[in-house]
Amino acid sequence: MMLLGDLYLWLSYSHIPTSKLNKLLQKISPQELWDSFDSNGKYVLDEKTFNTLKRTRSVDYIERAKRYLEANNIEYVTRADPLFPEQLAQSEVNPPVVLYYKGNLDIAREPCLAVVGTRKASQYGKYAVTKIVGGLAQNFTIVSGLATGIDGFAHAAALEAGGNTIAVLGSGLFNASPVSNLKLFDEICNTGLAVSEYTPDTHASEYTFPQRNRIISGLSRGVLVAEAAERSGSLITADCALEQGRDVFAVPGDIDKIRSQGTNKLIKSGATAVTCAQDILDFYGMTSDRRGRASRAVELDFYEKRIFDILSEGEKTFDALVESCEMSVAELNAALSTLVIGGLIREKSKNLYCKA
Repeated sequence: MMLLGDLYLWLSYSHIPTSKLNKLLQKISPQELWDSFDSNGKYVLDEKTFNTLKRTRSVDYIERAKRYLEANNIEYVTRADPLFPEQLAQSEVNPPVVLYYKGNLDIAREPCLAVVGTRKASQYGKYAVTKIVGGLAQNFTIVSGLATGIDGFAHAAALEAGGNTIAVLGSGLFNASPVSNLKLFDEICNTGLAVSEYTPDTHASEYTFPQRNRIISGLSRGVLVAEAAERSGSLITADCALEQGRDVFAVPGDIDKIRSQGTNKLIKSGATAVTCAQDILDFYGMTSDRRGRASRAVELDFYEKRIFDILSEGEKTFDALVESCEMSVAELNAALSTLVIGGLIREKSKNLYCKA
């Protein structure tokens, strides 16, 4: 008799899509599936599935996989484990058979809220996410997908506020992306939680990113969409949330901007409009909890400090800052983003900045 956890690990390493595995497991238990191979298994499996599962159906293979995970400091939890996040076990989520992770799995059992949005975030989007997440971080673990733009800013804002955050990857843990967020990924692994349903060596694909969105929403009580075009992965996450019985929130945006069309459409369709953290806290009948870890001090480099000092004297346009600081446009954008995330400055209107 095999351990149930080992059987789930076998199924995970087969790389058969989760939806197909779950349909199969509605008909037969993992142990019965394992045993069926002694009688050629084909009475419950099509030939392709049979051959795929047979490649990894080996006690030695499973033991090697476990040693490999341990040697690389990757932990895992299967659906047989009581530590498996309860909200992910719901059938509406299409639950993964295994969740691989780095970090503190306990925070996945705290109240979670997903924050997602466009990769091409505007300064307004960055400001809105930083402000709202900063006010939510002591009440919710913030869940997102580690992508550039809104996702990355949501993770960073949660950490800056002294809260917890969970990154859900569309790849294995050895292939986290994008490169620009690898430092953030390492910090999340050390202080929060990074999870994936894919084995560590799996590369992301057009299929895996939409699939991971159901886990982002599945872990969460609700999903906040900050900026999104009418066709975007963020709206897939919102759709997943609705299918799973989660709440959907959206930040209103400029009616003339493509990146706001998706969020404004969500609001027209019934999503709760959010302009501050208190809107979500009120929705759940919560009060702001400031008893958590203190916010970390923001360490500024030479140029960031210079920008902050200039804005302390009064508001400035982007062009005026380029001239005053003698920086390239790319350097100034990076410095402004750091200051906005840190809550030290804000974009008062388009390309006009002031001290927060």
